[in-house]
Amino acid sequence: MSDVTRSVIGSAPGAAWESWLGVVAIVLGVLLTAAHGTEWTRQHVLAIAAPANGELPPAECPEDELIEEGLSVGECEQLVSNVRSYLVSAPSWFPGLMTSLSAAGTILALASVVVGAALVDHRAWASAAAIPVFGGLALIDAIGFIGVINAGPILRGLYLWNVLEWFVIHLMMTVGAAAGRAASADTAG
Repeated sequence: MSDVTRSVIGSAPGAAWESWLGVVAIVLGVLLTAAHGTEWTRQHVLAIAAPANGELPPAECPEDELIEEGLSVGECEQLVSNVRSYLVSAPSWFPGLMTSLSAAGTILALASVVVGAALVDHRAWASAAAIPVFGGLALIDAIGFIGVINAGPILRGLYLWNVLEWFVIHLMMTVGAAAGRAASADTAG
């Protein structure tokens, strides 16, 4: 066993893949929890702030607020334009879909942190739980991909690469957990 592997798994029994995958799951789970929470908040704020007729008033950029935020008038107007572009381009079903996916994603991302910690600690149940948790995250990403593809060019530009990156990461984690579990079963039996 290499020094690096020994330092990660210490004297605990179990396969090195569990420790490595667990560390990755913890780090990415925290990042994904923040990302889904941010998206959840964005959808909530846009739903509350959007006027019923869908028309945003002209940008109001008071000088004292610009100074406080360190923005120029042009940046303030661009922020309002970005919100306007989102509101105009989002189909009526899109905010609900993104809110639902973000809520489910936040819960599963927190679960992946717990599963990751259990993998690092070589808990017996962790390798079995990793597959559905990581697979569930990949499924959320796949549904998000389908939604983004059907939402139009502006939203595709905002969301597509992010959704694809997370899908690839979660698919690799799912396959890694399944392969590690199968390899562990082969060596044990």
